[in-house]
Formats: sequence, C-alpha cells, structure tokens
Amino acid sequence: MMSCLVIGESLIDVVKRGPNQTTRHPGGSPMNVAVGLARLGRRVKLLTRFGDDFDGDTIRDYVEGAGVTLMPGAVDTDATSIAMASLDEHGHATYRFDVHSAYVDPPAAGEKRAALLAHPPLHVHIGSIGAHLRPGSDTVRRWIELLSPHSTVSYDPNVRLSILGSADSIVADMEAMLPYIDIVKASTDDLHMLYGPSADPLAFVNHLFERGVKFVSITDGPNGSHFFTPATSVHIPAAQVEVVDTVGAGDAMMAALIDSLARISVLGEDRARLTSISSQMLQSVGEYASRAAGITVSRAGANPPTRAELNDVVANLL
Repeated sequence: MMSCLVIGESLIDVVKRGPNQTTRHPGGSPMNVAVGLARLGRRVKLLTRFGDDFDGDTIRDYVEGAGVTLMPGAVDTDATSIAMASLDEHGHATYRFDVHSAYVDPPAAGEKRAALLAHPPLHVHIGSIGAHLRPGSDTVRRWIELLSPHSTVSYDPNVRLSILGSADSIVADMEAMLPYIDIVKASTDDLHMLYGPSADPLAFVNHLFERGVKFVSITDGPNGSHFFTPATSVHIPAAQVEVVDTVGAGDAMMAALIDSLARISVLGEDRARLTSISSQMLQSVGEYASRAAGITVSRAGANPPTRAELNDVVANLL
C-alpha cells in the first residue's frame, strides 16, 4: 500500500452558513488531503500541529478516526488554529484566520534520519498556509528538500491572501520550491489572486513544465478542470451535482488525484513515469479526481468520499 506524507496545517473551520447557523469542524487543506487519502484506502502520515485543548482533541479524534497517523510532535502549547468561513448564496466560502504555524523539523542526522531515508514515503504533499506561513513554511521546505530525491512531491497553493499577505511573496516561495515539486494543482481563482485577473492558465502550465514540474491540474469551478503532462492534456467537465458548499472540494480532488496516480504506478522515485501517461489514462485520472470533488460539493463541509463512494460513481474508469 502506498505510503504518503502530508505536511501542513490542521485547524478548526468555523463556518457561518447564515445569520443563525454556525458549525465547527476540523479543517485545513493539508489535513483534508490526508483524510481524503485515508478514506481512499491509502496509508497516510500527517505532519502538522494543533494545541493541547478541546479543539486539538477534536482534530486528533477526527484524523485518527479516518485512519491517518499523526507524526510525533503534533501537539504543542499554543492554541489550536482557527479558520472562520462565511458562505455566500452559492456556497462559496471566504475566510479569516488565526493560525499558529510551526512543525517538527526532519531529523538532522543519525539513526532517525538514516531510517527515514531508508524507507521514505512514496509521495509527499504540501500546500496552502503550511507551505507559505513562517516559521512553519521553512520547515516544510526542509522536508521536501530532504525527501524529493526519493519521493514525488505535490503542491496546491490554495491561496489565502487574508493570512499569507502579498501575492508576490507567495509566488517567490513557490518559485523557490518548484525544483522539488513534481505535481501542481491550482485553481483559476488561485492564478487570478497571484498574477491578476488577466492571468493565462496555459502560460502558467508551460512555466511549470519549464521549471521541471511533470503533471499539472488547473481547476475552474463549474467550467471543469484541465489536466496536463508535457506531452498531452485533457479537459474534464464539472460533475453535474447540486452544490451545497465548496468547502474542501479542491482538497478532495487533490487526494483523489494522488490516489489515482498511485493506482497507475507513476509516483515515487522514478518520477519520469509521470510524463509517460497516455491521453486515455489522463482522461481516467482526471475523471476520477473530478468526481471526488463533485461528491464533496454535494454535501456540507470538507467531507471527502470514501473509496466505495467514489467507485460507485466512477466504476471502471481506471
């Protein structure tokens, strides 16, 4: 079974669904991806942090209940991070954050480092606040620098300017990380926030390929998604479902994308296999990932599908 390491924030989403309805549930983009992978049957470790408080206990119970293994050092004395989300009439969320960013460093030397490199994860996923908010983002960089020779690495910017600050600083961070990244998933909203309303998704994709990235997905809400390798591309229409809210949809797609690429054996140290995916297989990978997002937007909150739920929708795609 594929081993995956996810690094980044865990927090509590406080979601305002109307003037008189507020819900609280575990969230954070990397944590959602870890849970999504576990629900799809993958063996997942999560390198994160949360507080020794009620909210932290809620996160621990949720991720461990999903089958995710927490890496040592997840709990510290700061309060658990909070994201406050407000939903508009279309189910789209806007966020405000109170986030503490600090993660355990990779082992510097000795037996622990040797053991890690002797049995590295097949794949590492990073993104969102965890990849950009300091000091935690510096630790994330050290992890991917250490593991990228042995593991494929995926990245989802999942841009949150309200906490991360300027678009220029996010782009600078991303450019510095690209030598260690194989797979990028980004939304057109991300690109507009980073590069302005006239951002050209195809130019962005070509730039990533020039920097060594081998697989790219660009999502565009109701307009569907595009999936690219340097040799081919496909467009997948959005799933036709009634949208309850969009919370966690991109994370569910990211988890399913990683899962589907693992199912066709293109992840891991031999990352060149990502560039050899046929158009037919790319179509199947894209449909599988897109349907995961469709299931998630059809129900409230960041609630990614299980493998059984997804297989019911996309039987025989892969």
